[in-house]
Amino acid sequence: MENFTININKITSIGIAGNSGSGKSYFLTYLLNMLNNKRSLVIVDPKFDQPSRWGRDNKVRVIAPSNNRSKSDFVSAVNTELSKCLELIHQRQQILYTNPNADFEHFFAVIDEVLALSDGISKPIKESFFSLLSQISLLGRASKVHLLLISQRFVNNAIPISVREQMNVLIQVGNIITKTTQFLFPDLNLDGIVIPQGIGTGLIQVI
Repeated sequence: MENFTININKITSIGIAGNSGSGKSYFLTYLLNMLNNKRSLVIVDPKFDQPSRWGRDNKVRVIAPSNNRSKSDFVSAVNTELSKCLELIHQRQQILYTNPNADFEHFFAVIDEVLALSDGISKPIKESFFSLLSQISLLGRASKVHLLLISQRFVNNAIPISVREQMNVLIQVGNIITKTTQFLFPDLNLDGIVIPQGIGTGLIQVI
């Protein structure tokens, strides 16, 4: 990442993909440290793992499952949080309507292991989850409300296609083969591309 910069004002959504143990959570922690300065964050951590500890240490709100909560109840709580994000977008849109030059603090809704969230829950809760993700990704840029999503794979049952298409910072860590890159980089031809092996390697594309 040396000498690599991203203009945060041009970000819509960020996607991080990689197989288990590839370093997704480590890279997420790196990004969170970059974003934590004068940005607002909320973290959804289904595994109650490294992102939760980072949130605790940096006084960032974390939504994590508890022992007495079912998965559907947990995703419903996540939907409530995403509804607040959408409400923030609408509030800021009203301000922009009267003052197009209004400036806002960036807000990131960070969701780790999004595939684990969307898999195996009731259809109404999943549809609500997908709808909220879609609305935030489509409406959030002007009001500086963003998604930062992490998943082993961004298959169609993990997130809506519209959300994947709105991502303009794409990161694939770990094993780089056609099977792993087909969702974030469907048009990528790996012929002739040499990817170093080892921890902390992968691909990043900024659109």
